[in-house]
Amino acid sequence: MILFKNCRLIPELTEGYEGTIADVLVSDDHLIAEIGAPGKIQAPEVVIDVEGNTLLPGFFDLHAHLCLADLDFKELRNRSCVDSCFEMYDYAREYLKQGYTTVRDAGGPFNVTVGLKKAARNGVINIPDIISSGQIITPTEIGNETFESLYYPADSPYEVRKACRRQFELGNDVIKYMVTGAYLNEAGNPGDSIATEDELKEAVEIAAMKNSYVMGHAHGAEGIKLAIRCGIRTIEHGSFIDAEAVEMLKNTDKTYLVPTAAIGLACLDDDGSALSDDAVEKSKKYEMAEKQAINNAYQAGLKMGFGSDIDRKNFCAHPGMEFYARTDWFDFDYTDILLQATKYSAEIAGMADRKGTIKVGKNAELVVIKGKPDEDIYVMKEMPLYVYYKGELIENK
Repeated sequence: MILFKNCRLIPELTEGYEGTIADVLVSDDHLIAEIGAPGKIQAPEVVIDVEGNTLLPGFFDLHAHLCLADLDFKELRNRSCVDSCFEMYDYAREYLKQGYTTVRDAGGPFNVTVGLKKAARNGVINIPDIISSGQIITPTEIGNETFESLYYPADSPYEVRKACRRQFELGNDVIKYMVTGAYLNEAGNPGDSIATEDELKEAVEIAAMKNSYVMGHAHGAEGIKLAIRCGIRTIEHGSFIDAEAVEMLKNTDKTYLVPTAAIGLACLDDDGSALSDDAVEKSKKYEMAEKQAINNAYQAGLKMGFGSDIDRKNFCAHPGMEFYARTDWFDFDYTDILLQATKYSAEIAGMADRKGTIKVGKNAELVVIKGKPDEDIYVMKEMPLYVYYKGELIENK
């Protein structure tokens, strides 16, 4: 057992305890066993004095790409399966060091994420829980060659059915589908709808048969509304969401928005050596429209998930990037950002019974942050002091 003592708790992220300072006891099976006033819990052999810093539940990234080493996407075409495996493992470990205990991979090559999950189950490696989508189902579309190794082309409901079944056959957990064009696909228009209603419905039906769901890449408003009508679980990016689509989301508990802020910052901050001129041009062209649309959706009170879409180079160079991007790129409240990264994402991913808040009986996936992130989100730029996950204590001091 291990005791984290003198922890500062955030009420919105804590269940079953009324105070803001507590000791938190972790059981040998890595569950939260007890939350009590300081000094009231009998100390086990291992005690970590948090010294009044903030204890948070483990973070989610609902839109990760473990295969993206940097923003030079041309390299993806030449990377071998072995190279991808080691690089993706390294990225997963970096996620864990930064406090992420659940990562939903939004598309990758060679089915590496399924292999990583198997190795983790067998105790060979310790990495965040991965929700794997395998290859991304996409209609034939301009720019698809940019991410050729990540894509599984499918046109017509029949081909979509076969493609989705193939991803599940390979051991993946969910389906990722390209509903609209993309910023980073060469010459693609992010606002264009590229999927038909019967194709999307087929994907949703096949996923439902596996007690799963579809995550839909969608920038344009019409594509977003089509995805909502078809029952897609999450709208990824949602860059040009309009008032009608926001109202549709407010009136359903089946579909949620997962904006991605860090990739927006990274694309405009890039020195030009990695991104194509086409990608930079689109990022600049649509910057203000995206910010306004997502801020309107946020101000309407939507429950949002936490996704970054960021590459490993930027993730390592800028710890906490998605946290502060949501107030730099968008205009989100600090506490809401923390809720999106934990409680809300756990609910959206269907894991709220065991993740997302600090509560007796839930998984002891714990992150100690120096300072008060609910009052100053920029403290997230520093690596966590401690991360505890499945018996491993990572100390970043």
